[in-house]
Amino acid sequence: MSQVSKRKLHEKIELKMFETLWQAISKVKSKSDVQLFLQDILSPTEKIMIAKRLAIASLLSKNYDYEAIKNLLKVSQGTIAKVALTLKFNKGYKIVIDKIQRSEAMKEFWQSIERIGQRLVSRQHYTSPEEVLKKKLGHESKTLVR
Repeated sequence: MSQVSKRKLHEKIELKMFETLWQAISKVKSKSDVQLFLQDILSPTEKIMIAKRLAIASLLSKNYDYEAIKNLLKVSQGTIAKVALTLKFNKGYKIVIDKIQRSEAMKEFWQSIERIGQRLVSRQHYTSPEEVLKKKLGHESKTLVR
């Protein structure tokens, strides 16, 4: 797990560092450049952590319940709750999720994730594709299990 020094940075230096980071991220345009940058700057654990948080936010925005998200992404209720609070009161996740959901390629990706999740969860509780579709179309809350 990553660690941050306990020694406090001067506030102006910290602000300048974050300004530089935001600027750097906003300048990276292509997917391959973003991937290279994040592979260099983040540890494998940090990448997984960020990817899971984004996936949690996306699934919450699609009205999946905590239990389904917990089983699919192997995350704790606490992590889901933290992301849910951030999603509710802040704008960052919403901006990114809206952009992701508008992308056809990403729609296909999330559909494949849902299918994989359904297969993994349905090993314990089989649900036919027709039942899953009926649940998705007929109910406010979507789950991967019965």
